Amino acid sequence: MKTIIQVLGPTGVGKSTAAVALAKKIRGEIISADSIQVYKEFDIGAAKISQNERQGVPHYLIDIYSDCAQFNASIFLRESFTISEEIIRRGNIPIVCGGTALYLKCMMEGIFPESGETRVSRAKLNRIADARGLEYIWNRLHKVDPRYAQKVGKNDKVRIVRALEIYYNNGAPPSEIFAKTKTPFHDYTFIRIGLNMERPALYREIEKRVDRMMEKGLLEETTRLRKKYPADCPPFKSVGYKEMLMFLEGKISLEKAVELIKQHSRNFAKRQLSWFRQEKDIHWFHPHELGKIEALATAQI
Repeated sequence: MKTIIQVLGPTGVGKSTAAVALAKKIRGEIISADSIQVYKEFDIGAAKISQNERQGVPHYLIDIYSDCAQFNASIFLRESFTISEEIIRRGNIPIVCGGTALYLKCMMEGIFPESGETRVSRAKLNRIADARGLEYIWNRLHKVDPRYAQKVGKNDKVRIVRALEIYYNNGAPPSEIFAKTKTPFHDYTFIRIGLNMERPALYREIEKRVDRMMEKGLLEETTRLRKKYPADCPPFKSVGYKEMLMFLEGKISLEKAVELIKQHSRNFAKRQLSWFRQEKDIHWFHPHELGKIEALATAQI
């Protein structure tokens, strides 16, 4: 049986640092599970780990796109499996590090081949959710797939919208479709390490990280990148870049943009934790408990 480690948790908690420390102890190589770090030049806003911070540990799925091509869970699943197999052939341990919960989940549960036809777009469903409310779209999901609706819950907008998108574009309830999915990682054992800290401390870390991004030149980076790439380039939709664009477009002040980045980052961390708490196979640690994390990993690999 092959072993793979996932280091997960909310934004700003210190996943990259912990993953590097663990990798150095157990002959690990790191695969990024981040939907923005795949894009070249989008460095500061993506909180991309520097070469010095990597401390010689190999990292993958960072800086692989030099255009605005859409990265998604299907591509991540395919690429992460190929890389994991190569790491294991070298006698090392793949460590997947990131907070994109869908990517981490699809490694274990797989992803299904979707219909190429789009009858109802995700954007349209999001507009309906914003106009009619979460209860309305959850009720629509409950009518077509009550079992999955109960599993998702009434406040998880992302998963409700995604489930409805799957239903309308594939002609079957999500629970039925998901039951048929397979993952290439079926013969892997997953060790899932979650990092978290008390909520006030986490929020302070998030706010300090945003301040460091501004000091490093997030505004200047966004200005330069906007001259090179269109506004609909996927990274510009992420927290950090989208608020800087709002400032550059004259919609808000710089002070307000920074305030919004902090607020949206806190909101994102809260959503991540809500998702991860539904999964019962995660071993949770404070990011400073590196000795305990190493002991767990060593005992199970």
